[in-house]
Order: sequence, then C-alpha cells, then structure tokens
Amino acid sequence: MPRQPRFSKDDIVAAGLRIVNASGFEAVSARSLGKELGTSSSPMFTMFGDMNEVVDAIRKAAERTFIARMKGVADYFPAFKEFGLRLVAFAKEEPNLFQMLFLGKDARPEIAESIARECLVSVEQGYGLTSEQAELLFRQMWPVACGIAALCVKHPEDFPEEEVSRTLSLHFTGIMAIIKSGKEIEDIKPQLKK
Repeated sequence: MPRQPRFSKDDIVAAGLRIVNASGFEAVSARSLGKELGTSSSPMFTMFGDMNEVVDAIRKAAERTFIARMKGVADYFPAFKEFGLRLVAFAKEEPNLFQMLFLGKDARPEIAESIARECLVSVEQGYGLTSEQAELLFRQMWPVACGIAALCVKHPEDFPEEEVSRTLSLHFTGIMAIIKSGKEIEDIKPQLKK
C-alpha cells in the first residue's frame, strides 16, 4: 500500500504564500518550498505535476486573499472610494502579494478592475451618472488608486491613510464637478517657455 503524502496541496500552497509574503514571488522554488515545509522538494511533485502547477496554485490562493479583502466593498457609498482605500491598505499590508498580483511579469490587474467596476454601478446610481459618465469617472480614478497603491509597496509610510483618503476625495470631487458641469476640459500641451 502506497504511503500517504505527508503534505497536502493546501499545505504546499500555504508554504508558498508564506515565502511570497516574506521574500517575494521570485523566491518561490521547489527547494524553498521544501525548506519551508521541512522536507525535500519531492512532495511538490507528488502533489503537483510540475512547478508551473505549484506557482499557479499559489497565484490563485493570492487572488482569493485579495478578493476576500475586497468582499462587501460595493456595499459602501461611495463604493469606489472604499475600494481605493482597501486597495492601498492591501498594498501596504501585503506588499509582496500586491506586487505578485498586480505589478509582476504575470500580473493580472483585471481581478482588481472587475471589483472596481462593480463599485461603479452604485456610483452611477447614487450620483445620477450615465454609463458614459461613470466610465469617464472610472478611467480617471482607476490610475489614481492604482498609482497610490503601487507607490505604497515600497514606501507605505509616505502615504498615511488620512492623506490617501483626502487624495481620493479630491480627485473624485474634481472629476465629478467636471462631469456634472458638462464642459469639455482643454487638453493642455506643454510648451517651452520663451
């Protein structure tokens, strides 16, 4: 009778997440997983076909962690601000996971974007926006929230929560004022001073 595996897939994935949290995604290898589990690298390949499957399982677990952090965000008003605050908090508290999910070579920002888009439904209804206006708001606020979060990965202390909240409010309020005014904004082109 074959011996039962000492580690489950979940154990291996949890070890992978610990490695990512401590040292970044690049540190995940069969050897580092074995070391984290106190064994050789062979358990990985009895539970998974190859290292690509292990990495994929770790990435999916990180995505579930992010989604769990965003749960219920659309229940807030304005939801997009709550989303922005939580995105920045995730980047500060889980910088290596944030980097793996949203800044790495295999980044999947569409996970965060789909959650942010859910928030726009409540913004559209709550502020009486057309779908085109809501899309314009999204296109202007999305890079602000993501940019602050990306900056927080390396220097979270530069962006206290109060400042992040105020920055998101200023951008949101300014964009909403422009949208509600119905006026076109001139595209200012830089010109060399004379």
